Amino acid sequence: MKSIRLITLLICLLFLMACFPFSLFKADTSEILVTEISTENSIDVESTPLTPDDASEIQPDSQNEFGESARVHLEVLAGEIGDRLAGTGNETSAAEYIQSQFEVFGYTAETQWFTAYDDYEGVSFDSSNIIAVKQGRSDKQIIVGAHYDSVNDDGSQGADDNASGVAVLLETAERVFDEETPYTIVFVAFGAEEVGLWGSANYVDELNQSEQNNIIGMVNLDSLIAGDKTYVYGNEGRGSMRDWVLENAKQKGIRIEGKTDEDLYYEDGTPCECSDFDAFEKAYIPYVFFEATNWDLSPDGMVQVDPQYGVNGEIRHTEFDTIEYIDETFPGRIEDHLNTFVTLLFDLVTQY
Repeated sequence: MKSIRLITLLICLLFLMACFPFSLFKADTSEILVTEISTENSIDVESTPLTPDDASEIQPDSQNEFGESARVHLEVLAGEIGDRLAGTGNETSAAEYIQSQFEVFGYTAETQWFTAYDDYEGVSFDSSNIIAVKQGRSDKQIIVGAHYDSVNDDGSQGADDNASGVAVLLETAERVFDEETPYTIVFVAFGAEEVGLWGSANYVDELNQSEQNNIIGMVNLDSLIAGDKTYVYGNEGRGSMRDWVLENAKQKGIRIEGKTDEDLYYEDGTPCECSDFDAFEKAYIPYVFFEATNWDLSPDGMVQVDPQYGVNGEIRHTEFDTIEYIDETFPGRIEDHLNTFVTLLFDLVTQY
């Protein structure tokens, strides 16, 4: 009787095993392992599902190579808007683009209107400075400025002079928005530089003496992508921004040459009224000036490249001041220079 029951039990067991695979009785350890790992850094993806396109759009700028965003701004200002003669609709379009970008980054942008006068044309017109402020640990300020207007040469986009400076300013403004900076950084895009430095002069004129005294230095960005070599000019001496930039570049292996403020003087010994640092220098505010040119080719630094290119070696203020010409004639130079200047400016405003 017992043997019959045993045989019956074995038959039932074999029947069950045939109907249901053994794997169902086996613990799925791979699922348990994944669950244990994923819960350590769990993310609620159900509330904010992302598509691949969404994910690419929210990649932080800090993940990009320095200079990549500047190249995009350059393409818009020079490639899409084109020449930006002071007082024209294109200058206004550039101002609106700059303001919109500041606001996208998270700043509250201010427009400072002023009246400029073109001696050559004999006309007055309205222009503006676009201002964004990054509060630092100290209320003491560093002004970072670049003019956004250009000359009206046929075919010129004003890419080098000075969409390049504004492009570097905008990328740096985006990068430092969430950074802690020792000083308050004031980003200013100046209007109407090419017809008399009107924007920067107006900006300084609007400051009272206490506000001027609160500025520890001004950084000027002008003509950054066409010249053979990169330079930093300014007041020299221990603790100066110019010398700090040179030492920082040396530590990072970045090639940039230094010139003093006196190297920019005219032959009669008077200061150079040649870019937006001028009004600050006249107000006894220290400055540094970033530029790309080639001082080996002329005593005043105006010849930027070998004289076989551009107009006797000059790119700015000529029909050759376009992204296409610079890219085709000097492959990789735009990216290299933008990377250099964004890196050095970012370091200066976050570490000086």
